[in-house]
Amino acid sequence: MWQPDGWGWRARIGVLTPHADIGPESELRAMAPDGVSIHATRVPLGGYTPGGKMDQTIADDPVRSFAEPPLVDDAAELLAAVPLHAIVYGFTSSSYVRGAADDAALKNRLEARTRGIPVVIPCAAAVLALASLGVTKLWQALRISGTRARIVDYGQIFGHELPTT
Repeated sequence: MWQPDGWGWRARIGVLTPHADIGPESELRAMAPDGVSIHATRVPLGGYTPGGKMDQTIADDPVRSFAEPPLVDDAAELLAAVPLHAIVYGFTSSSYVRGAADDAALKNRLEARTRGIPVVIPCAAAVLALASLGVTKLWQALRISGTRARIVDYGQIFGHELPTT
């Protein structure tokens, strides 16, 4: 009897994820329809303790540096050796710390290393999706110290009103 081999006959999506974070790839796998395969690669991130526990008081510096060359760039190039259809940057925290302009630069920089495979930056993709649906206001429930204000700033850059309460 024929069994799926996991090769992704419909689409193959790569994901760049922090080395001890299983969330992005497991969430993508859970959402992927039949025939879509997820292929992850790990990028070192300070702030994890042994066993994959995240320091909840992680400073901005490791989050910011995750998006800096050369580690994530090298990982993107290695992942692009696989015949993928897209690569997802699986670390939204750096978007909140770095902002929308840095996300655009990150996308361009990574795509220069991925042999034409498009790179999806989730925060920027979410803003584009909301705009395409005509959404101009949204409410977000997220209570991570300091992060809420950054999300508000990110959304406002794209002309979306994000309530502060």
